[in-house]
Amino acid sequence: MKKLIYSAAAIALLFNVSCKKSAEGNTTILITDSGLTKSGGDSAVITNQNMDSYTDRYVTEDGSGALVTFDNSTGKKMISIESNKMTIKAPQIEALSNGGVYADHDFEITSKNDTITIIQGNNVITMKKARTSK
Repeated sequence: MKKLIYSAAAIALLFNVSCKKSAEGNTTILITDSGLTKSGGDSAVITNQNMDSYTDRYVTEDGSGALVTFDNSTGKKMISIESNKMTIKAPQIEALSNGGVYADHDFEITSKNDTITIIQGNNVITMKKARTSK
């Protein structure tokens, strides 16, 4: 039953990320000394990558955005991708020199340099790290 729920949530997230476009852009980013802070209702802090946990904004080819969190606070490396109020999480299964491979249930997430690729069955979503202005 859990597998079914996780699979359905992951598929819904993949379709939402790959099919929706937003022409509004991200107008609520403020630059601070400690990183980037998104103001407004959903607060997300992008912190220094030397910390145990950090979040970056990634964008798909169609312009949809997602917040990607890399977490090592529990000693086990995890990735979390949040988009459209849905989140998928996966533990790292393979470390790469410039990224890693994360997998859970029927999806695989590859992080390499500034690119993240999500694969679930025949669905492939590629995201690139959003540029930040300083």
